[in-house]
Amino acid sequence: MFLKNMFKKQSRFEKYLFEGTIYDNTETVDLEDIKKMLQGYPSKEEEDQLVQSMTIVQVFKEFIRLIPQQLETLKKLKVLLTIHVLMGDIKHGRLFVQQFLGWIGWQHIEQKDVLNKFSSVQTMIIQKLALISEIIQRSKLKSDVNVLFKDIDSNIMQFYKMINALNLILGQQEFYAQVFSTHSRIIVMEIYLLLWNDVIALYLMLERFVRQFLDCYQQMDQQQSIQVYELFNEYIKLTPQVKRFAQLCVFFKNCNVNEPKWYQPTKKEIEELQIYFQNVKIYLTSRSKRLKIEKSTPQLNRSCQATGRDLKKSQSQSQIISKSDIKQQQDNYLSNTTMGYAKRIYQGNNASQAIQYTFESDCQTVDVIKQ
Repeated sequence: MFLKNMFKKQSRFEKYLFEGTIYDNTETVDLEDIKKMLQGYPSKEEEDQLVQSMTIVQVFKEFIRLIPQQLETLKKLKVLLTIHVLMGDIKHGRLFVQQFLGWIGWQHIEQKDVLNKFSSVQTMIIQKLALISEIIQRSKLKSDVNVLFKDIDSNIMQFYKMINALNLILGQQEFYAQVFSTHSRIIVMEIYLLLWNDVIALYLMLERFVRQFLDCYQQMDQQQSIQVYELFNEYIKLTPQVKRFAQLCVFFKNCNVNEPKWYQPTKKEIEELQIYFQNVKIYLTSRSKRLKIEKSTPQLNRSCQATGRDLKKSQSQSQIISKSDIKQQQDNYLSNTTMGYAKRIYQGNNASQAIQYTFESDCQTVDVIKQ
């Protein structure tokens, strides 16, 4: 009886899935179909409880397993849209990503049609975003930026992963403009808006980090401050690209994105940073060379002593090196020291709460899916 119900349950879910808007011929996906998957199957509100229920994880696993290898381009885009929305769910997105990471995508074939190529590019981007899904979730929560400075080495690595993903998306802008100029249908616009939501959230998190850095870089450990300075340079390069990405909305009717107040460091701030870090790099390079010399000097001393012993054996009239002289030389070598640096990184209480991402106080969240 259990097996019978299990197979019946699977066929019911499959029927429900393929009769919904994800796989039909309508232009977009009904958000309610996605919400139902986030409730398990069947949902608690359904009266028919004869079918064995599926947990949310089982629903995600079945959804991924049932994605057909052969699909029309429109339906591929709708599946990708659904995946993107599920990945971004604050409560269950992490569970979905765990199942999604095993998906290999559709079989690769040479794409001649621009919309087919768009689906391939979007598949690649979705898979990239899945790898940094936790970073994206953090970027969409209102959190104290000082928290990012508590484990700065780890956060620097996270920021570089994030920048790589941003460069992948922003590097497709010319291709996106080509696609959007000829295919301004609703599904394409909604995919663009989902991408914009991720891009701007990641960018603004980097911006908050950079602005805090400008206030405290002189008190930071010098090695770490250089790493963050490189992030600052990446931020400067990303800003015009993100602005251009926002302008892609002009290809769609009734499509507006809420741009933030773009932060631009002053020329004076940039010049001060350049001078400061030029001096830091010169100092650290000089210190590194000095430490190498200090490290190699005792080895030179031991080599000289060994040579002296050989000469003593071979030459009866060689001068004997006194023990007191050798000890004096060793004391001189042991007197070498290296400088230490006090590490002062701003601390702050983590006041982050699990709420949906919004821009700064004067910006609104982009509504990416029309209900």
